[in-house]
Amino acid sequence: MADALNRLKLLISIETLNSLATLQFFENTFIQVTKTMAQSSNFKLDRVDTLIITVGTRQVGWRSSDGIIRCFGADGDRSHPPHIDQLYEELKIERQYYEADKPAMRWSVRDLGKRYYDHCEEWLGGDFSQVELLLDHKIIEDSVKLGLKHIILWATNQPETIAWNYRRADTLWLAQLMKRKIETTWKEVKVDAIDPMVNAVNRRLIREEFEKFILPFALETRQSSPQSDLVLLIENKGAVPAIAESLEICAAALVREFQVINANPKEPNPLYQEIEGLSSASRSQEYDLVPVSEYFWPLERSRIISAWERGDFKEAQVWLSAHQLRYKYLYQLAGYLSLVSNWEILKFFNDKDLENGWLRSRKVEQVAGNEAVQQWRDSLLKIRNNRVLQTWETIFLISLELQQENYSTAFMQFSQTLERLLYIRSQQENWLSLNLITIPPSFTRPSESYNPSFKDLIVGWSKKDNISRNDRWYKILHEIRNKRNELIHEAKPMTRSQLRSLWANNCFPVTINDDPKILRQLMLEVFTKISDQDWELPQTPLLEQLSQWGLEILQNELAQAQLA
Repeated sequence: MADALNRLKLLISIETLNSLATLQFFENTFIQVTKTMAQSSNFKLDRVDTLIITVGTRQVGWRSSDGIIRCFGADGDRSHPPHIDQLYEELKIERQYYEADKPAMRWSVRDLGKRYYDHCEEWLGGDFSQVELLLDHKIIEDSVKLGLKHIILWATNQPETIAWNYRRADTLWLAQLMKRKIETTWKEVKVDAIDPMVNAVNRRLIREEFEKFILPFALETRQSSPQSDLVLLIENKGAVPAIAESLEICAAALVREFQVINANPKEPNPLYQEIEGLSSASRSQEYDLVPVSEYFWPLERSRIISAWERGDFKEAQVWLSAHQLRYKYLYQLAGYLSLVSNWEILKFFNDKDLENGWLRSRKVEQVAGNEAVQQWRDSLLKIRNNRVLQTWETIFLISLELQQENYSTAFMQFSQTLERLLYIRSQQENWLSLNLITIPPSFTRPSESYNPSFKDLIVGWSKKDNISRNDRWYKILHEIRNKRNELIHEAKPMTRSQLRSLWANNCFPVTINDDPKILRQLMLEVFTKISDQDWELPQTPLLEQLSQWGLEILQNELAQAQLA
C-alpha cells in the first residue's frame, strides 16, 4: 500500500499538490488506485518483447564450490550474512579499504563485481554459469517463454567526484555479470548493459539519462513497426530510489504507445537458507505484474466516459490506448466507431477486421454473450449490402449531436438522411418511370440520368403515398427543406426551440422538454412515415447498440468503484 502511494506521488506532478482541495482529490484518487491495483495484480501476460532491469546491489549472487549462494550485496549488516567478505576469501583476496580504517570505505560491489567478472573470463574460460540472478531469474525465464528478445540492464557508474562510500556500491560490473549469465542461459535474448556516469542520487540528471535513452528507443521501435503493440516490462525493485523512480516516470510516458508493465519480484521467504551453519541466498520465485497505466486509470476513466458519451471516439481511443490490458476490446471498438463519426459508415460495415476479428474475439463474446454477438454479426452482414439500412444507421450520429446540443449539425444530418431515404425509395420504386417526378423541360439528357431535387422527392412521395398538399406531413417535409436551405444559403443556425417548432407549427404534438430523446423520436417518426412499409427497419441501429454496450461497461465499472 505504501509503495503504491509513493509511486502515485511520483507519477502525479508534485506541483499539483499545492492546495487542500487538490490534496483531498489526491487522497481519494490514491484510494481508488490501490483498489484498482489490487484487482489487476493477478492478470496474465500473453507476450513480452523487452525487459528493462535496474541493477541493484542484491540483484546478483555467486554459487560457490561449497554449494552456498552468496549475494554480492550482503555485507553482514541489517541481518544479512557477511557474503562479501566470504566472496573475497573465495578468491583468496584480502578485502581492502579505499581509505584506510574507514568501514564505510571498504571495497564492495564495484570492486568485487569486477574481480568476479575477470575471474570468469580469465580463470573459468568465459564460464558464467555460477552467477545467480537472485531477483530476476523467474521473470526472465517466464518472459522468454512469452517471446522476450531484448533485455536492457541499467546500472550505476558514478563519477570520480563522488566519495568512495557511495561509488563503492556501483553496480556496473554486476550488470556485466548478469549480461553474460543471461546470454549463456538464454542464447536467443539480446542483452544491453548501460551504465551512464552520473550521480546515483541526482534525480534530475538520472531522469535526463533515462529520457535520452527511452524516448529514442520508443521512436525507433515505432518507426520500425508503425502498428507495433510492443509489450515493455520494467523491473526496478533492486535499484536506488532515484533510479527506480526515474525509470517508472519515463516508462509512464510510453503507456499510450506501448503496453508497459511493472514486474515486482517478491522477496523469498526465507531470504537466506541455513545449510550446515552457512547462510545461502534464496532466489525469488514469485513476482507481481502491474500495468503502469493502472496508476492513471481512476483519473482517466471519467475522461473516457465523457468522450464516449459525446461521441468523440477518437479521444476515447487515445485515453484507452494506455489501458488495453484492461479494455483492449473497447479500445478497438472506439477505433471502429470513430470511422462512423467521420461519416465513413460504409468503411465501418465493410471492415473485415471488425467482422472476422473483433466480432469473433473470445473476450467480446465473454463480456457480451454469444446471443448478442451473433445478433451483431447478422446485423453487420445484413447492413453491408443494404443502402436503406446503411442510411438508417445515421440516426446514431443524429442522436449524438442532439445529446451535445449541436442542433444545427443534428438538423443538417436529419435533413440529409431524410432526402437520402426518399431518393433510395424513388429509385427502388422507379418514380421517374411512373411520372411521379416531373422532369423540367430544360433537361435535355435521357430521363434516367435526371437527379431529382429534395423538392422533387417530396412531391413524388406525396403522389406515391396519396398525401395531399394540405396534409401536415406534406407541409412539414417542405418546411424541413426550406429550413435546410436557409441554414446552407444564409448560415442561419438552428436552435432547440426552432427544431421543436417544425413539428408544433404543423399540428404535431410536441412535449416541451430538454430531453434530446424527444426530438430524436420526432425525427424517427418522419423517417418511418416516408419509408417503404416493406423495409425492415430496426428499432435501435447497430451502431447505437455497440456504442451503448461499450458505454455501459465503463459506467458500470465506475459505479462499482464508487460503491467499493
